[in-house]
Amino acid sequence: MRFFANLFLILFIADGGFSLVDEIVPLISPLMPFTAARNLLAETVVLMAIPLYLCLAIDRRLPKRVFLPLIIFVFVCPLSVWLIPELAEIRIYGLLASAAQLLLGMLPLHYFRQEGERSLTMPPEMFAGPFFSLRNTLIFCAVNLPVIPLVLALLALSSADTYMAGYTAGFMRLHPSGLRMTERVYRREERTIRLAAMIHVGDREYYRELTELAAQGRILVLAEGVSDDRKLLHNRIDYGRLAGYLGLTSQKEMLFKGRLIEPEELETSRPPPKQPGDNKHAAEPDILRADLDISDFRPETISILDAIGKHLRESTSFVQGITGINSWAKKSITPEMYDILMDDILYRRNRTVLSHLDKAVERYDTVVIPWGALHMKEIEAEVLKRGFKLQDERKRVSINFLKMLPGKL
Repeated sequence: MRFFANLFLILFIADGGFSLVDEIVPLISPLMPFTAARNLLAETVVLMAIPLYLCLAIDRRLPKRVFLPLIIFVFVCPLSVWLIPELAEIRIYGLLASAAQLLLGMLPLHYFRQEGERSLTMPPEMFAGPFFSLRNTLIFCAVNLPVIPLVLALLALSSADTYMAGYTAGFMRLHPSGLRMTERVYRREERTIRLAAMIHVGDREYYRELTELAAQGRILVLAEGVSDDRKLLHNRIDYGRLAGYLGLTSQKEMLFKGRLIEPEELETSRPPPKQPGDNKHAAEPDILRADLDISDFRPETISILDAIGKHLRESTSFVQGITGINSWAKKSITPEMYDILMDDILYRRNRTVLSHLDKAVERYDTVVIPWGALHMKEIEAEVLKRGFKLQDERKRVSINFLKMLPGKL
């Protein structure tokens, strides 16, 4: 135990010092930051902090006044950025946090003493006493009992956020107060692409902000929206009803103001040439539905979508609908059917909107792609492959949990 505790202390100080250097170097030098190595060291410290915290309840010889502040800092520091995302935009916050970690790491100097000399590590003499004390364990457990539900809730939310961020390349993030969607702006010479992550139901204000295009020059919106010209779906998924369950607004109410165009127009015609005043005033955009029709999907996908729509239509509540869909899916959807479904509704639709992108950037100054967050990972990768560079990023709250009406779920 002594070796493990001392190793944690050494790595904690090393992490603080390395982080401080990593924050300072970009301010004074063009050298690249050591982000990868820094993250690896930080993750190691976090993983060690969990068993060490549990050991405080078992090994009475571990000084809590030394280790508790360090362990609390290890978890509170990243949690603070997650709870208050604005902190991540403040450059000095990372610098102050790194300096605070380094100072906390000096705490053992004031506690560990060996023959009058101070030390960063625990001397062997501190482990001469009894290992276990029932009183120590009971007090530690009693103090932590009310904290456990909060920790588990935050851990669940944090895990869900990590999962969402990984599958959407960070375009969708979960926060205790709500769901946040990201819009990113990319530029290549005089051309701009805006990727705005979407969700089918959200706050009305969120959709209103998305439709306020402040871009200049010639603008094209590659709109999302699967059509059903041949009426193949008998039970369409009613997002308006789903939004009603949750006290939210459907994506269908989000309307861009502009001129609707057909794919043929993108192929054969060019917008009017840019005038000298185009850079001073925002223009009304052209809008192209750059999505598939239900008839483009395979039969397996159509049957699954129809069944989902039927369960939602026949349910009296959101929870009942989701429960029914989940029960039906476990019995009816095979792994092969799931692969077909994902290929149709995700990857084939991505290829469709990307097929319009190259023609669009030749003819327009700004191309806006307001699509679902799950589509953004692949679309962003293709945008970067085309030589566009990330220039700006903006986050919007799409669902504010605090404003959702109670009793609707």
